[in-house]
Amino acid sequence: MGGEVVQDDVNRGAVGTGGTERWTLLIIRELLWGQDRFNAIARAVPRMSPTLLATRLRQLQRAGLVQRHLLGGEARYQLTAAGEELRPILELMGAWGVRWMQEVRPEEYDPALLMLDIGRESDSERMPERPATIQLHFADASAGQEHWWLVLSRSEGADVCDTDPGRPVTIWLDTDVSTLTRIWMGDLTWSAALQTESLRLTGDRPSCRALPTWLHVSRFAAVPRASSPLPR
Repeated sequence: MGGEVVQDDVNRGAVGTGGTERWTLLIIRELLWGQDRFNAIARAVPRMSPTLLATRLRQLQRAGLVQRHLLGGEARYQLTAAGEELRPILELMGAWGVRWMQEVRPEEYDPALLMLDIGRESDSERMPERPATIQLHFADASAGQEHWWLVLSRSEGADVCDTDPGRPVTIWLDTDVSTLTRIWMGDLTWSAALQTESLRLTGDRPSCRALPTWLHVSRFAAVPRASSPLPR
């Protein structure tokens, strides 16, 4: 999620011919991280309208950064070689944001973006052999975004659901969005959150103990923070 803030701010740079518009780098980020369906990209950029997303994808095709093809009658999007070369640039931008723009405003804590980030960045090699289902409750989330489910397995990775997947729950996790975001970004440890009860786990005890290892932290958690971050 740390990359969200900085990429929203620097999303006005230049890409291809002419200046890019707002959201373009976020679309490229999703393509770099394996999303190739229109609906999957739309879910990852929830504040962008479908009409605008379609427009930006056409612009990226004209700029030579994205290719569109049909697979089983469904449109799929893929970065060209030129688009793929943007990967280190976006990774550096995300790290820059975590290092220099550390202050997250209350309105920027977003459960949907956090869960999407956890789902796509979690390392499946850390997860259990047999699927485990975590039901999350965010006490401070807006109506309709309080409840989420994570199904974790080594074979499938992290499956994020905003509706009950109908599987037996292994762990119930109660917290607030800011606490889990800070844990995910490496600014708060699991043990500290559990000690202060800002995060509570109930359910299968071995699984509760293993959950911090299964989820771990974001790829940006290891980025050193600046001693004097930029004002926002």
